[in-house]
Amino acid sequence: MDEAQVRQLKQRVDEELRKRELAFLEFWLEELRKIDSRRHKDLAGLQTDLKGLMVRMETRQRTLKSPVR
Repeated sequence: MDEAQVRQLKQRVDEELRKRELAFLEFWLEELRKIDSRRHKDLAGLQTDLKGLMVRMETRQRTLKSPVR
């Protein structure tokens, strides 16, 4: 591979990573907005929803860390 091909490949990889990170942030930001829009009547309800979101995020994290089969 010559230098131009390496640069082009690196640029494509960087662009794909940027797209994936943006999609990731948009997804979880939307989830937080859903929780915010519920206008909880008390702190306990908000805490319950936030804990549920954390559980979902932890589950996703474990899934991504597990070996690919």
